[in-house]
Amino acid sequence: MRKLIEWCISYLEKEGKLRLQGVSAKKEIPVVHPAIQEITYYDKDTVPVDDRYDPKGQNELFKNKIKREVRFQDLLGQKGKFISIVASAGSGKTVFSLRLAKAFSQLQRLSIHLKLMDANYEQPLTLRQLLLENIFPGHSEEFYTACFSWMQKNADKIVLILDGLDQAQYFLEEISPKINDNDCVPVKDLVFNLCRKHFFPNSLLIITSRPHAVLYLPEPARPQVTYALSDFSLEDTKELFLAFADEVLWRKINTTSSQMLSMCRNPLMLQMIISSNLHPSEDIADASTPTRLFAIVMENLTYSRNFQYPGSLDELTRSLQTLAFHATKEGNVFLTAKELRNAGVDPTTIHDIVVQLHCHRRPISSRLLEGNTKFFFCHQTFQEHLTASYVVYGMPLEEFQEFVETSLFQEHWTVVRRFVCGLLFDLESKAVSGYLQMKKELLKKHLIQQLEFISEEIVEPVDKALRDKLFDLYACVGEGKDSSIATKAAEHFPTTIQLPQPMNSNLVPGFCFVMKHVTKQLDVLSLALCRLDANSFHEIASVIKEMKPGQIRYY
Repeated sequence: MRKLIEWCISYLEKEGKLRLQGVSAKKEIPVVHPAIQEITYYDKDTVPVDDRYDPKGQNELFKNKIKREVRFQDLLGQKGKFISIVASAGSGKTVFSLRLAKAFSQLQRLSIHLKLMDANYEQPLTLRQLLLENIFPGHSEEFYTACFSWMQKNADKIVLILDGLDQAQYFLEEISPKINDNDCVPVKDLVFNLCRKHFFPNSLLIITSRPHAVLYLPEPARPQVTYALSDFSLEDTKELFLAFADEVLWRKINTTSSQMLSMCRNPLMLQMIISSNLHPSEDIADASTPTRLFAIVMENLTYSRNFQYPGSLDELTRSLQTLAFHATKEGNVFLTAKELRNAGVDPTTIHDIVVQLHCHRRPISSRLLEGNTKFFFCHQTFQEHLTASYVVYGMPLEEFQEFVETSLFQEHWTVVRRFVCGLLFDLESKAVSGYLQMKKELLKKHLIQQLEFISEEIVEPVDKALRDKLFDLYACVGEGKDSSIATKAAEHFPTTIQLPQPMNSNLVPGFCFVMKHVTKQLDVLSLALCRLDANSFHEIASVIKEMKPGQIRYY
């Protein structure tokens, strides 16, 4: 068993290292972890976030379900339980679970890490084959027999990590029959019996997944504890960023596009932002808004060495834009193979999300293909950007007018709306067709109408829903970087305004962009309880400093 544990550690040492594909590390990569929170998961208000589109995202969904903050070291004290670790795609679940497995192995606990995406076996097999023979091939029958016998007698020293339940081709929604450990059965039945603790009842079982797959587990097979992974801390983000890039790029982003720093706190987005700085079609300093950043990412797709789609890239992008729009409209994040084929996309040729940058070996993004039937974008923001691109470039003018008048300003389209504004309003320096110019003027008209209406409705005490919508609209103005629109928005700036409590740092650039154009007298600007980080506070304070003396009576 000591030999087996040594092999486990050797395997996990190699697989558990965090690496950015196509980007060479400049110095030793720090060991940083996403924030960990124990959450209440199986209650009546839980929403299956990953099979329904939700513009608020996972962090917003879980914020009222947090029981306590947890450290990585705290998880190493777990024994004999079944726990789940949930997070959205691109949040670092696999690297996190591999590091957990390595840490348990170093404590001399047999830690077996099984990627369920690699265990989609069609043929029946035994539990021993699943956990030993298929992971550690090439040994004798005597070796496997001795190891399995030891595992049965020492279950309290075993840690089983099943990584990526959502990437399995089967579903565990129905109760499987109880089986013996030497039965040869479908892998689905083995996994279900592991979840029910029919095997190794005193072992620690950890399962990772996007949230929806764990949510639908039948009650007998549900985990006892659920942890949610969220973003890196800002300090860890900077430390990891500087391992692959340099201080110059960090300062450049901090100066020209501070909201990108909050995007970097997600592991997948950090990869995209750093990779976009390699032979970019435009300088990363120009990516001062999320819209501009994603435009650069999509442009850089043409430089990808790994993307081998056989057809026209432009046609593929247009097809994915259409698919993204209809999925978002219907509230879906999954696409089926039939939907792809109907859009003229052969699903057997699409193995990775289309935003794949400068890859030299393996793609830096999550796989698009999950199992045989389900497809999804590796990050919800890509779906939203593709949706906005369809609205701007693909939607007929009459349909666009109706969409803006009836749908775009609803909460469901919050993030898409920002991208639409960014794409249309940021056309000032480019040759704009009459078609796009008409869309721009229509959008501008309705955005100003919304700002005027909400500003007039806001009175003391402040209506939180109206205030939040107002700041979302300011974010839309900020995405476009159009001073004429900001000037019109500033005309309707409330004379008494209180910042959201707390205020999302992503809202600060848009708010500041509008406030720079305010010329009228303001009575109150309340910063109380908004819990700004240092960068956001500095950005707002800089705008106030540039205003006329006494232009704000109280703040």
